[in-house]
Amino acid sequence: VVMVPDIICLMDSESGEAVGTETLRYGQRIGVIALPAPPILSSPKGLTVVGPRAFGYEIDYRSAFADPGETS
Repeated sequence: VVMVPDIICLMDSESGEAVGTETLRYGQRIGVIALPAPPILSSPKGLTVVGPRAFGYEIDYRSAFADPGETS
């Protein structure tokens, strides 16, 4: 599972071009690439601005790139 602030990139499977969320449509074939968040975004101060709770989700950030026992 990937969540903000990790970077979530959508790419068109046929052309390889980036797909923005505003142009994403049902049935479109895409690939998803995840990149780790820069340290400034995953810091406690950064998470207040771009973490899951900043978008109204009542979950703690957990990086997809962290070791299984690590929380952020």
